[in-house]
Amino acid sequence: MSSKKKAIAAKKNSKKAEATSVLLSSDRNRLFLPVLLALAVIPLTVHMTIVSVDPNEAKIIGTDTYGDLFSQCKAWLLFLTGIILLAVSAFNYKKILKKQSRIYTAYLAAGGVFLLFTLLSACFSQYSSIAFWGAHDRAEGALILCCYILLLFYTMYAYRTERDCRNLFIALGIVVTVSSFLGSFQYFGHDLFQTDFSKLLTVFPWDFDRIKKISLQSSSGRLYGTFYHWDYAGSFAAIAAPVFFVPALFAKNLRARLALWSMALLSVWLLLGSTSRAGIVGVVFALIFGIVFFWKILTEHWKISLSAFAFVMIALIGVNTVSHGKIFSRIPSLLSDVSAVFQNSSGNDYLSQLPVKDISVKNGGTIEIVTQNNDVLNAALKQNSLDLKDGSGRSVSIQMQNGLSAITDPRFQRIGFGLTMMGLDQEFPGIAVSIDGQPQFFFRIDSGDKLQMTNSAGTVDIDSLKTPPTFGFKGKEKLGSARGYIWSRALPMASERLLLGAGPDTFELYFPQNDLLGKYWAYGTANMLVDKPHNLYLQTLLGEGGVALAAFLAMMLLYLIDSFRLYAMKREYQKNQIRGIALCLGIVGYLFAGLFNDSVVSVAPAFWILLGAGIAINFQNRRELSNGPADDGEKETD
Repeated sequence: MSSKKKAIAAKKNSKKAEATSVLLSSDRNRLFLPVLLALAVIPLTVHMTIVSVDPNEAKIIGTDTYGDLFSQCKAWLLFLTGIILLAVSAFNYKKILKKQSRIYTAYLAAGGVFLLFTLLSACFSQYSSIAFWGAHDRAEGALILCCYILLLFYTMYAYRTERDCRNLFIALGIVVTVSSFLGSFQYFGHDLFQTDFSKLLTVFPWDFDRIKKISLQSSSGRLYGTFYHWDYAGSFAAIAAPVFFVPALFAKNLRARLALWSMALLSVWLLLGSTSRAGIVGVVFALIFGIVFFWKILTEHWKISLSAFAFVMIALIGVNTVSHGKIFSRIPSLLSDVSAVFQNSSGNDYLSQLPVKDISVKNGGTIEIVTQNNDVLNAALKQNSLDLKDGSGRSVSIQMQNGLSAITDPRFQRIGFGLTMMGLDQEFPGIAVSIDGQPQFFFRIDSGDKLQMTNSAGTVDIDSLKTPPTFGFKGKEKLGSARGYIWSRALPMASERLLLGAGPDTFELYFPQNDLLGKYWAYGTANMLVDKPHNLYLQTLLGEGGVALAAFLAMMLLYLIDSFRLYAMKREYQKNQIRGIALCLGIVGYLFAGLFNDSVVSVAPAFWILLGAGIAINFQNRRELSNGPADDGEKETD
């Protein structure tokens, strides 16, 4: 190449570099505004929605009307956001579709496959209404999953400038700040959502008479912010903590350093205050990935690295001491569960450790209870009273204690009986059989004094307590707050629905809810409603099917491999590379927390938005490395 041509090329590259510098620093990108609003507003939205429960679901949960405070409102706002994104894309498609590269095509293909099979799964589901719109308290049906992918694609293409990233961090920081503020009250036993003032803000005036009291899963020593449950606050913290910590470590501007460190510490407060072990697992794996990325810098400055680590550990121990051990309260159980995974427990049979071995209805009107010692108790309904006899036909005396019929015979002392009302409108009489004072097994009294074993609401008939098909986790059913039990029953469900799944958000309708003895062992109550698999990947497999799961994993692996190739083990990093690493580690935190938590509409929008931004930043950094600076209209050819 002649010197003249070289000079022209250099001048052209200089202009492109200048254009890129301006673009990456100061240009106002109005197309990105809907993404910022979605990230800042959706996770914080809290409003009471009165849900008319689908009849198929109503039988399972025992009510046909449900008041939801966290999920339905977020889902409707996300659905509205999806419509806005489609409209903006339609009017600005030339601007949005400037970025073109083979890797973008790969994301589009994998996301398109995920969308297609999600919609097919909902269309062919036995419960298509729930599959499209979601369950009563989760609201994560196929339409919401489509909105997630739309958020991903739109963010990938709309993200342009350094200002976009700064605004993205501000939006995420707003969520962290507000949730930390609310969570602090929750942690110290003063949940603001349960106050009369909160009712004025979160309930429509015309629903006041229908909402007597707002009951939430709130307890002192735990926080959940606006994420519905402390587990999901942990998933969010697993995203936010790495996203803020990484740029905080490299920030040079004092104001930026203070802001980023404040958000990072508040994210850690969310993580530890939630006591979510899934969130802790996510952050630990994000830390491991971070060590890999920054390995050369850490080893070159090992004294500073060790000092910083020691400072963080001392600070955490101090905070834990001040909180009387609450901060680290669940870490011992996490370590115990990790240890239990590697122990041989195949010989353990939980059925031999329960107070009762079997319970059933004989001859239509007699409850037969078999204890672990093979003692038989028969309770026959005669003229609105129970006649108790043992297996030999001898009468068993009974007396009333605290509203329950208590048995004095030492063989059956742990068993009691009580009357209850059942049905969606409490229209049927029933009998509750208690173990150790807690109602566990229920029987509906039908016409002619016929008895039928049912769920606690009396809406689902149970013919036997036969153990359903299981896979793995024998003797480990209590592992991970009964996740071992859920997974052992959920995995066999996958073989029947491998291609298309059962439909999004229909898990509770297919899970063997009649496994009363199994639930009694795992949870301490036979009446636990198992409505989710507590695993992001199993949730996708059972809901949308194996192909959709493969497409999801393809997107995640493509992003992680791309990030590793771009950022791993370098001696120095540019600003945009630091942002790329921060977002990658946030994604890693969420994906590993997903081993124990599900996707929920309170957290998932933030994940998909940050994933889209991470892909866009990788696009920019890869282009800089391979072709030199270029404007956004240049096609990538590598």
